[in-house]
Amino acid sequence: MKFIVSSTYLLKQLQVLGGVINSSNTLPILDNFLFNLDHSSLTVSASDLETTMAAKLEVDSDSSGSVAIPAKLLLDTLKTFPEQPLTFVIEDNNTVEI
Repeated sequence: MKFIVSSTYLLKQLQVLGGVINSSNTLPILDNFLFNLDHSSLTVSASDLETTMAAKLEVDSDSSGSVAIPAKLLLDTLKTFPEQPLTFVIEDNNTVEI
């Protein structure tokens, strides 16, 4: 799975979704953003089991797939990037390379 997206565009969307994630989640999976890629459409969602939020973003891609990425780690990483296109590559073993 591979897609290209603007760093600030993605960060703004994830910061909004991050409001749903709290530090006292009972299930570790709830500490993640779920990325669902369907060619040029990326849907990112977050949930605390009571509230679920999703954002749909247009990206540059020709692949499909899903992956859960730790929210805090991703937000902290994206804050270090200046405005630039970022290429996300998710391998078959679910490793994420930015």
